[in-house]
Amino acid sequence: MATNIAEDWLSAVSDSVKNKNINEHMKLVSKHVHVYGIPGVESINYQQWLYRRHNEFLQNRLLSLKYKIIRIKNDQQRRLGFEVEEQMMATDGRAIIISKDILLEREQDDNWRVVEEKIHSWQKMEIGKQSNG
Repeated sequence: MATNIAEDWLSAVSDSVKNKNINEHMKLVSKHVHVYGIPGVESINYQQWLYRRHNEFLQNRLLSLKYKIIRIKNDQQRRLGFEVEEQMMATDGRAIIISKDILLEREQDDNWRVVEEKIHSWQKMEIGKQSNG
């Protein structure tokens, strides 16, 4: 069950990026979210996440996000923590492979949303210019 919840949430995030749908994307993010481990930034909150992703969509910089679940770390009734490898592909051919923990929480409306991300490491890669389509 925990793996299915995580996979469904990751799939919804990937689809929202592929479709550049900021409204669907932000429905997956808690208003209380914090992201830790970004170089030069203490943490990112909901408004900062919205601003960054909106600009990535508007300027057509982000092509896709793909995920591989490494392991489920905790599975509680309203919280689910897991480690993933995220491949963030830019439209200019650059990719970043990010190792991070994601903590989802089932909020009052019964929707699972990310409340915390902790980035452990990242690796930049050049894959080649990507086309949209």
